This record gives sequence, structure tokens and C-alpha cells, in this order.
Amino acid sequence: MFLFAFFLASANGYARQAGEYLQRGNVQQGLAAMQKAAAYNPFSADYHTGLMRIYLATGKTRQAVEEAGAAAARSQYGAARQADLAQAYLAAGRYADAVTCARRALELAPYQIAWYETLAGICAAAGRGELQAGNKDAARQHLEEALQVPGMLQARVAGLGEEEKKLWRDAPMLAVTPRLQLGVGQARYLLGKFTEAEQSLQAALPDNQLKGEASLWLALVKEKQGKPDEAQKLIQEAGKINKNSEAVFKQLKALEPLK
Repeated sequence: MFLFAFFLASANGYARQAGEYLQRGNVQQGLAAMQKAAAYNPFSADYHTGLMRIYLATGKTRQAVEEAGAAAARSQYGAARQADLAQAYLAAGRYADAVTCARRALELAPYQIAWYETLAGICAAAGRGELQAGNKDAARQHLEEALQVPGMLQARVAGLGEEEKKLWRDAPMLAVTPRLQLGVGQARYLLGKFTEAEQSLQAALPDNQLKGEASLWLALVKEKQGKPDEAQKLIQEAGKINKNSEAVFKQLKALEPLK
């Protein structure tokens, strides 16, 4: 028992040390400390999630997938672990696997809005990745799945009884959010549905956390609608939030939407 407590305490200490190193920008030392934390407490999913994030930040996607998988295996009913694994697969270009994990996250926690947002966002990003790779059929499949997410949410709410709705206490009632609209708007744009994309992206725009990204995608829509002046204003707005916005815009503009 004493030895077990020692290992747990050591793991916590190394994890704290890793956080301190990373805050100071010492990535390699942070990585080494987090690896020691995972070694001292091999049952904790948290340390593997920490490793995944370090690997993602340093572009080591294969290792990120391995660590995200290890975290998910240690927390089989954790929606957040599946969402993390989806992000790792996405970064590694394993788009179908990313979507599968995003679906699994939603299955595990169907009354939490975050996983609807995750599924729409992952599907949109997977569709974009497949489109960039020239896989139009796979791209269309992922993008069209993103469009189905609001309906899935509404069906879930409709299935609640009146008593269940009254007893809903832990979170706000499920509803389409700006972040969900952003994922749907991106998918609509990439499917060539520019009018519908504009509606979704306009709905995402008021959220300050999403304003930069929503402005960028809305600029793409305006460009396709033959409104370059409006597009430029939106790019400038996005540039106030992210200085790389114009470069990202040019990259996305070069990707021709489906028809």
C-alpha cells in the first residue's frame, strides 16, 4: 500500500513538473516529465492525454494517436477521451477513424452539447482533408454527415418527455449553438451550398471565441458570391484576431468546393 501511494505521489509530482516546464516553453523537459508521470501511474488516462497534447503540439501525430488511444483504453466510457482520439486521428490524416471516434463520443454522452459540436466540426474537417487529397466521394460523405448533426440534436430533444424536461438541471437544454453552426457552415461551403453556409456562419459570428474563424469562412462565401469588397472586410476582421488569416484564406480559397 505504501509503495502504491509512493508511485501515485511521484506521478502527480512529475505531472506538475511537466506543466511548469511547458509553461516556460521547455517542451522536451515537459515531455520527459510527463512520460515519467505515465510510467509511475500506468492506470491514469490523464497522463496519456497530456502526452497526446504535447505530441500534437510538436507535430508528432503517430505518437499522438498512440497516446490518445492509451487514454481512451483507460477510460472506455469517457466521451472526452474519444473526442481527443478523434482530434489525433484528424491530425494524422486518418479521417474515417476521426469521424468514428467523434460519433462514439456522442453515443457516450448524447445529452451534452459539446459532442454534437465535436461531431460537426470533425466531419467538416475530415471532409476538407479528403477534398484536399482529391477523394471527393469520401469528402462528400463526411460533409453531408456534418449537416445531419442539428437534426440529430433536435430529435434527441424531441424524444424527451415533459417530466424529463422539467427535471433537466445539470446543463442548459440542448440547442443549436454558434460552434455547431460553425461546423455546419464550413461543411455547407465545401458542398457548394453558399446561401445556406452564409446563414450558418452568420449565426456563429457573434461568438467572440469563434469570430475569427467564422469571419474567414464567411469571407470565402462572399468571394464565391461575387462580393470581393465584403470578403476583404471580413478578412481584415479575422486578421485582428489571427495575423495568419490572410494566408489561411488563400489556402482555403484554392480548395474548390464540391458541386
